[in-house]
Amino acid sequence: MLEALPAGPPRLVGPYRLLARLGAGGMGEVHLACRTDRPTADPYRMVAVKTVREDLEVDGDFRTRFRREITAARAVDSPYAARLVDADADAAAPWLATEYVPGPSLAEAVVRSGALPVAAVRALGVTLARALDAVHGAQVLHRDLKPANVLLGPGGPKLIDFGIAQAFEATALTSTGLVVGSPGFMSPEHLVGSRAVVPASDVFCLGAVLAFAASGRGPFHDDEMAAVIYRISRAEAELDGVPEELRPTVERCLRRDPAERPSAAELVELLGGAAAPEAFPWPGGVLSLLAEYGEAARRAGEEAASGAGVADLPTLGPVVPYSPTAVGYRPAEPAGPAPRRRPWAAISAAVVAVAVVATVGVVMLDRGGRQGGSVGQGPSGSASPSTSASGPAAPRTLSRVVLPYGGEGHGGDYGTAGSRRTSRPAGWSPWTRQLDEGTEACALSPEVLVCPGAGGAVSALSAADGRVLWSKPGRGAAPRTSAQYPAIVGDLVAVTGGDGVTAYGLKDGAQRWKRGLPAGGWAVKGTDLHDGVLYTSYVGGTFENGAGLVTAVRPGDGGEELWQRRLDVLPEGPVVSGGSVFVPGGGRVVALDVRDGKETARGSDAYGCYFLTVHKDGVLCRGAGDGVTVLDPRTLERVRTLGAGVRTTGAPAVSAKGVVVLGDGTSLHEYDLRTGAEGRRGPVQGERAAFSGDRLLAVRGTTVSSLPADDSSTESAERSAAFTTPRETGARDTGAESVLAAGGALFITLADGLVVSGYAP
Repeated sequence: MLEALPAGPPRLVGPYRLLARLGAGGMGEVHLACRTDRPTADPYRMVAVKTVREDLEVDGDFRTRFRREITAARAVDSPYAARLVDADADAAAPWLATEYVPGPSLAEAVVRSGALPVAAVRALGVTLARALDAVHGAQVLHRDLKPANVLLGPGGPKLIDFGIAQAFEATALTSTGLVVGSPGFMSPEHLVGSRAVVPASDVFCLGAVLAFAASGRGPFHDDEMAAVIYRISRAEAELDGVPEELRPTVERCLRRDPAERPSAAELVELLGGAAAPEAFPWPGGVLSLLAEYGEAARRAGEEAASGAGVADLPTLGPVVPYSPTAVGYRPAEPAGPAPRRRPWAAISAAVVAVAVVATVGVVMLDRGGRQGGSVGQGPSGSASPSTSASGPAAPRTLSRVVLPYGGEGHGGDYGTAGSRRTSRPAGWSPWTRQLDEGTEACALSPEVLVCPGAGGAVSALSAADGRVLWSKPGRGAAPRTSAQYPAIVGDLVAVTGGDGVTAYGLKDGAQRWKRGLPAGGWAVKGTDLHDGVLYTSYVGGTFENGAGLVTAVRPGDGGEELWQRRLDVLPEGPVVSGGSVFVPGGGRVVALDVRDGKETARGSDAYGCYFLTVHKDGVLCRGAGDGVTVLDPRTLERVRTLGAGVRTTGAPAVSAKGVVVLGDGTSLHEYDLRTGAEGRRGPVQGERAAFSGDRLLAVRGTTVSSLPADDSSTESAERSAAFTTPRETGARDTGAESVLAAGGALFITLADGLVVSGYAP
């Protein structure tokens, strides 16, 4: 992934400071870099700088090759190919800088997390076909399309490395008969020589790449290089592992006659890609790798920006290039019967010996003995950095409870647990779990996700993998259908239900104690947990005289009641912040002292307050009308209204800096809490919003978009991810009921009870 630079002064190439080493090939090295005049920790503002190895002499022929690569990369203007940012072929050591894609190569992704699902392969093929269409439209041939030259980003794949690309009319610089390409991902005409390569040759390579992505094996995979070359020359592909719905398209790409293959534009249609996916359907394993790459780049940028240098950075997880004839390494065989051994493999060695010799002229061994092609970003034919003695950098273990709408302030500001992207439950990886309909307001402890249901039902899931640790059925009728989120205190979880509050062991589900409902026919209306105390509001069973009650109970002390206070309003759910228990009811808000329950402030009933979100700069109350009313947290008098024309459908999210996000069910709208000014970027698609560090997460079902938290920022582009669910139609239609963020991990609960956990994009 990233290899630390040697100790010493900063290394500069042109206007760029090198941050870490991405890889190396036969003649060059690639480094992660940022501009010296604009240090950054944002991976999306970094570049990949390709330079010539310091121990090589740069002659005129090499500069001609380097200029050709620059020309080819500059000619291809496509969102599906890594963009050329800057270059200098005349420098003492020629260099070029391209857009950095913070993600693994397709080779590494498949080797580390397995073959991609059909939907992801289709979307991958559509994107790469569009990239090839742009390449061929610029009168350029790529000539080295392979899994190592496809980088996976949150928004989809990007084609890289035009090191051996060639214009249609260019005269090849290679010797007559020299094969240019990578074994296992070359077309039959590649074997004839570079002059025979045509646009359809790139399509053949793309077919081989798709077969690899869908099955985990290259279609011409064999232990012997001679057999690989022979099979390519005969176009005898092994496609048993490719799903049936993809196989006809892949077979067309791999036809021996170039005239029988589809064009890149036709391939887009064959894969059903007329419209780009709303969010790229990467599976959970790829999302995990994306997060690893983003975190590693961010850490390198932070170290450089702080002036500390990056010499002490650990060497992170090894990159994994894929080659069917790699020395000393081969991907794990997929489950199932062993592949057929072709009896002609050994016999054919002499027949293809000339082709093998020609190929070795271009396919060089890297430092570790593996094969690699021309150098590109990351593992594109590059040498793999060795793993450090301590191994890959591990995420930090989550150390606090995360509630549905944050901690102090309750505005979606999750504090250090949400802003530190490396902080998440130990051993966590993406997962899904189907629970009963009505499950919604989950709470996350460092090891257990507790999800209550209607009437006191509750399920406890392993936060790391979604396993059900224990579950309890509902306990009596309740006056509302939605669940109250649980109170997690130490090794206890207290859950409200129709018969009161029951405390269970967090990990084993054993009942520890139970408190029935207060005498007088009360029923639970809402809860809040703060500083180890559970605050609960109740409504009178007869609803006479607007009777309400609020109690304070310490769950960890056997359910000891600290105080209770009668109200003259019908209360909704309480919210605790800044030493006060804010209770909406009857259209007004009442504030009680957390110590003894005495009333400290009472607002007007003119604002229709029923649901609250409390921030240090204002109490946001939502009623039956449009927008939200902002109240002074001391006097509870109206300050302003936000989103007067927005029909809000859920609790607003508020960042630490006072950015308020309101949702109307399909779009999110932003406002400044202190001034009331509307955000400048316009509505954002999403049902629910959450702030995680410096990012705004817009959630719609299982599709999550990530944007800069400050709408005036242009430093980070929007990026999206679609979480994998076990349903063919996807879970997005059911809607997201609640969202928890813990570091770079998200826990989304959908309306039908499906809980999905995946990486934040």
